[in-house]
Amino acid sequence: MAEKAQHPPGAPRYSDVCFSSRVPHPKDSADTLDTFRAAAQFHATFLNWVYTTDADFIHQAGAQGLKVQITLSPTLPDPSSEPPKRNTGRILNSDGKKVSVPWMKGWQYWWGCVNHPAFRRLWLTYIRNALDAGAHGFQVDDPAFSQIFLRNKWEDVCYCDYCKAKADSLGMAPPEIQAQSVLDFHRWAKAEATTYAGRVVPFSCNNFRGEWELFPFAEFDCGVAELPERRANSEYIYASLRETRRLGKAQVFSFANDRTFLVEKVIATVYACGGNPLVPWDVWMGSGKDRYYGKPEDFAPLFGFARAIEPWLDGYEDAFYANTQDEFRYTDVRKLPVFFGNYRRQVHAFVRARPGESNAPVIIHLVDWEVLTEPFEIFFKDKAFFKKGIGRIELLVPKEYVESEHELAQKNKDYSSLLVRKEMHAGKGNNILKLTVPAIKNSWAVLVLYPKRP
Repeated sequence: MAEKAQHPPGAPRYSDVCFSSRVPHPKDSADTLDTFRAAAQFHATFLNWVYTTDADFIHQAGAQGLKVQITLSPTLPDPSSEPPKRNTGRILNSDGKKVSVPWMKGWQYWWGCVNHPAFRRLWLTYIRNALDAGAHGFQVDDPAFSQIFLRNKWEDVCYCDYCKAKADSLGMAPPEIQAQSVLDFHRWAKAEATTYAGRVVPFSCNNFRGEWELFPFAEFDCGVAELPERRANSEYIYASLRETRRLGKAQVFSFANDRTFLVEKVIATVYACGGNPLVPWDVWMGSGKDRYYGKPEDFAPLFGFARAIEPWLDGYEDAFYANTQDEFRYTDVRKLPVFFGNYRRQVHAFVRARPGESNAPVIIHLVDWEVLTEPFEIFFKDKAFFKKGIGRIELLVPKEYVESEHELAQKNKDYSSLLVRKEMHAGKGNNILKLTVPAIKNSWAVLVLYPKRP
């Protein structure tokens, strides 16, 4: 059932650990945070969504093996302005005044116009400077530009001389040209970046909730977006990432919450479904709230586990999904390749396989969404996996956190010590295998199903 996905060039691999430091830390002598130390503690491979123009920081990140994604936004400051000013090539309303969004009220963060040559030069300067410093790609925050003002009916825009001239040439009003102008701008920027770098430069955007329908998210290769708490469940994450794969895109989800156990379950589920969770460090928690900085002892075991099971993540695609809420009254679960014997538990099984490789091991990610986990039974239809049936089953789980072990694994770039392996023994009857899985302490476990030997 697994089908090969069209993974966007330059997007994170399934086993990558995505980490964000919205600004480089330490910012000054009083700042106790350290971006690169924290990235190493969580075994990061990608540095996403960073607001910086500091070439030394980008160079240092690259030297530490991190792929750096620099953030671009409609509020890029004018070059060499100190303190930063935002006046060059900005959007104008019908009264000729610069505009900003409601949540930036009073900041003087004026938004740039995609048709203004000065703003386009500014945008391109930021791209080239970042690429010269070694940036891997870009995250575009608020990519709708002028269209967000029109869509939400905040302002009638844009009435700069360039938008008025372009609209006049097309026999249209300035607001009517904005949507196409924004699309043209993003296509132009990506083409310019690719030509300048001599390679495909990946561009992502903040596609809130992992959605692709809202304008202009479809223009981007990848999404790096906040996952709201009301969407923090297995069913939504699975459906969202299934749609992401169908569209040939990739998705990184950012999620933070003061309930550590919930963050843990989201991390596990996103990996299990073929996405990348953003390490919960320097994460936005909402307007007026302090940023969230997760602790290594809480989350490093999961990210170390992701690095350790790289062979079982990369190259594997969605094959089947089952959970303990399957309704026995309406579904003959014994016909399914995977099913559970207990309706009441909140265990989810994400089956992943290597497309076209019928003898490659099949992987089942198990994520337990209960707070107090217990052992449970899972059943496999033997011949649904391999022609001659399942030969053996191995259970992989994250190892409990020991700081020195994580430091050594990171130093040696060998993460095999950060998981625990256990050979499992299943009972069999009528072509059905029954396996008892011990309580999953860190919410996430992986079963590796091997074919019978000839």
